[in-house]
Amino acid sequence: MNNEPGIIVLFGAALLVAVVVVSVWAAITLRYRITDKAVEVLVFGRCVRRVRLDDIAHVRRGHCFWNEHWTTFKFWNAVTLRRKSGLVKNFVITPDNPARFIAELTRKLEEHHG
Repeated sequence: MNNEPGIIVLFGAALLVAVVVVSVWAAITLRYRITDKAVEVLVFGRCVRRVRLDDIAHVRRGHCFWNEHWTTFKFWNAVTLRRKSGLVKNFVITPDNPARFIAELTRKLEEHHG
């Protein structure tokens, strides 16, 4: 009897579970930071994506259909950053406090754009 197919299936299932666990953990640790130059997306405390302030046309509450999204499971907290450049101009995030995030980002954009 050959056990190789069973081992392959077991390995595949273990790999799938590991990918799901890491993906959920990454989504849980997803955070956003506003700096003097950009909005940064942090995963596991590391910056993995940034949108420069000078590339943000405007910010609004909610989401849109065609977007690049870096969201948690709190879809109701969606905030869209409309970029000036790129193929996909809408950048959707889900900060814990969307109103405070929008207010802080709006202030930074006003300071940055003069």
